[in-house]
Amino acid sequence: MNNLSTLFEPNYTILTFLMIKTFFYIETIGAFALIRTLIATGPSRLMSFGAFLLALIGVAAKYIPPLAGLTGEMPGRIAAYIVNQGIITSGSGMALPIAVSILFALSWRLRGHRWWALDALHLICALGFFGLWIYTLL
Repeated sequence: MNNLSTLFEPNYTILTFLMIKTFFYIETIGAFALIRTLIATGPSRLMSFGAFLLALIGVAAKYIPPLAGLTGEMPGRIAAYIVNQGIITSGSGMALPIAVSILFALSWRLRGHRWWALDALHLICALGFFGLWIYTLL
């Protein structure tokens, strides 16, 4: 009976990763990118604005179709396609978080960046998130 009870218990690491991926990571990095867009100058501002726009597209594609009742329509299918793009495995939904994170990380290396604490916070978030992702793949 003990084996049967562990069969239906969820793995808390996978649940934590899915919760962070679904509700927190893109939104957090998008907020960091918006802050950098407002305070940076030059090329760093443009790159962080690109990261913010990509995060905004991801958030809109995730939340607007269900709220507007478009889940079965063509806009809903396009939004699901955007959100569910995979990198290693198809349909994993990791393409968008990786793209937003790379664009924001590139804004650190460009001329005009300010507030290095945003980069430190991004590094902490990225290491935790991608560490959980690698752990769930093992």
